[in-house]
Amino acid sequence: MVRLSAIAFHAALAYTVAAYPRNKRISETILDSMVKWKPACFAAQGGNRCNDLSVSSFQTLLAAAKPCDQQDAADSMVDLAKSLNSSDMIRFTQIFVQQPRNTPESLSVPYCQSPPRNPELIGLYQCQFQGTDPTTFVGNIGVGGNGTIPFGMSSPLDPPGSCPAYPSGPIPAGAQLVDLVDSPFASESQPESTLAQ
Repeated sequence: MVRLSAIAFHAALAYTVAAYPRNKRISETILDSMVKWKPACFAAQGGNRCNDLSVSSFQTLLAAAKPCDQQDAADSMVDLAKSLNSSDMIRFTQIFVQQPRNTPESLSVPYCQSPPRNPELIGLYQCQFQGTDPTTFVGNIGVGGNGTIPFGMSSPLDPPGSCPAYPSGPIPAGAQLVDLVDSPFASESQPESTLAQ
């Protein structure tokens, strides 16, 4: 009888644990974020610099990256694009800097709180993935706290998780923004601050 009760208890416990909602990590294949930038770099004669910069850049999409790492990488990508005179590389970089980052426990990823070096990146920030908690950011920071509003803005995003290239809201979990959009801006009219100077 004791053995039967123990089996019934463990079965009930397993059912309860399976039914209990768990926060899951949301991740992507970070290498795929460079699927269009890297060929554009090679076409512009970037050579080995394309490989080196692409690896260091896509690693900024990992969950352990700091809030400004992705933007810093994008600044380096734009620097190289300008040296090669490649508008395609700049456009793909503008999309890359809006790519959602991997997130532990389905929490929203904080936004960088400093301006980019290159004017082409001003006003751009990452989308969030669908399934992330729009009210809580990594570090258990509630909306309104440090890093929960993109740099230069004064109120939370509406809708939460959106970005200039994808203003309707978060993108599907694990998707690549560069596969969903062709332009870093949702409309033809770009904010003046985001235009190259």
